[in-house]
Amino acid sequence: MLNSSHKRALIAALGEVENKLTSLRRFLLKTEGERLFLHVTDDLTLDEKEKLIQKIECLMDRLISLKSLFGLKPSERVLRWIARATAVYLSVQLEEIKSDRLRGYGEVKTEAKNILDPTLNEMILILREMESTV
Repeated sequence: MLNSSHKRALIAALGEVENKLTSLRRFLLKTEGERLFLHVTDDLTLDEKEKLIQKIECLMDRLISLKSLFGLKPSERVLRWIARATAVYLSVQLEEIKSDRLRGYGEVKTEAKNILDPTLNEMILILREMESTV
């Protein structure tokens, strides 16, 4: 019915749908903890939340159905690879916000640079240690 390329595309797209729905459900159920750089203001009524959760459950049922109907196998990831890839990715992200890279947004004052860069360097070192741990 579907070739392997079709299935890979479906698995990727439907996996993203599943991830977003799962994240939204966590916010609705307040199991998604407060984050350092994200605050979610809960402006929904209990009734609205219940309706949204029902819709999410309905969508998840459809995902399960599609998985079964088309014989879609879950993507398999190896935790060692995830840990390494995450450490490398985050190192690059932190390199991109060092003071010399922020100049495009305006000059970074020496006082801020003296705090920011050493802290980022420490974080990058820890991430490199994480990468070499696995």
